[in-house]
Amino acid sequence: MGQRIEVTSTAIGDTAIFDLDRSLTGQDQVSFSGPPGNTDSPPSLLAYRLFSADPEINHVHTLSNTVSVTREGGWPDDVINSAADKIANLFIHYRAESPAETAERLRDEHYNATITDIRDPNPELWVMRIRPDETLSEFKPGQYTTLALGYWEPRVDDALEDFESNPDLRRKLARRSYSVSSSMVDESGELLEPQEDEIEFYVVLVAPTEEHIPALTPRLFNKRVGDRIFLGRKFTGRYTLDDVNPGDTCIFLSTGTGEAPHNQMIAELMRRGHDGRIFSAVCVRYRKDLAYTEQHAVLDNRYDNYTYLTLTTREPENEGNKVYIQDLVKSGRLEDELGQPLDPDITHVFLCGNPAMIGIPDRDEETGELIFPESLGVCQILHERGFKIDHRRDPGNVHYEEYW
Repeated sequence: MGQRIEVTSTAIGDTAIFDLDRSLTGQDQVSFSGPPGNTDSPPSLLAYRLFSADPEINHVHTLSNTVSVTREGGWPDDVINSAADKIANLFIHYRAESPAETAERLRDEHYNATITDIRDPNPELWVMRIRPDETLSEFKPGQYTTLALGYWEPRVDDALEDFESNPDLRRKLARRSYSVSSSMVDESGELLEPQEDEIEFYVVLVAPTEEHIPALTPRLFNKRVGDRIFLGRKFTGRYTLDDVNPGDTCIFLSTGTGEAPHNQMIAELMRRGHDGRIFSAVCVRYRKDLAYTEQHAVLDNRYDNYTYLTLTTREPENEGNKVYIQDLVKSGRLEDELGQPLDPDITHVFLCGNPAMIGIPDRDEETGELIFPESLGVCQILHERGFKIDHRRDPGNVHYEEYW
């Protein structure tokens, strides 16, 4: 509301003279040597705003359509332009923020990182790299952090969220935990060293259903390289290589993007010169749902102790003969591919992905007895083979990521 004042400014030493296209005082004159106690007139309001904005201003004098302002240190261009702008906006009491301006302001307030690269094996699957504004603290392979975008960001789908009953939601962040992934080899096939200035994530677009409207990925897939995002400062999780010894067998089993932490863990084992067998298997619907096969193939060819296996469930050749991760373990094929029996004394198994594949057990609070889900998962299969399910208070050799 209100009309902008046209202002012409001239600086003479420590004094700036601002000529206005209208009178503020008539033929009277008003002077202030400091912020006025009340702002019930245009000259006093103007003086208050000028003194508040610039502590170097020591005198404001208004006569008709001329405002003279004295400032210690003179008037650099940016300072005189700022003062002229405050005078010009004296009568503009309120200007509604446009949706675009609101979104940009909220991005400035909340986002702390930039998307630097996007690789899309298919339109619903991204390998993306993010550079934080500040140096990250150290973290371990296998750990995870948070990605977030504001609810004010547009979606790639037409799902409707309930903003009417919760209008404040539009100013909040949609958050989700993601394990840190990692490319393993460079273009020449050499092992990559850990990246200190960028973080890689492996993300699938989650479609809305009647029961659930995903908040983050439909907004994330609207972003492009150079766009801003929120990256959590804390990395956490017990899903690490801490308990692995140099000669242990390490088996990584995953579904879909659940192989993200395994990529970084496998690369770390390679850099360490791990002596034991390393085996990684991932189960997806289609081959297009695999983003790291070429890199794993390089490692498979280069390292005698490494094997990478992919399973697909919806390719035509799998019709009537689907093999899931549970089947791989239960049938004995895992041991065939590994080239040795599953020995609980020297083997660590890492599970990440679909909860049905993992089969996370509950524990009876009194007896500590494991209570497995009705659907058979890998945890139960391995437990029955003499493996021990890792627990916060009772370490074991079957590890699983549970933030899904």
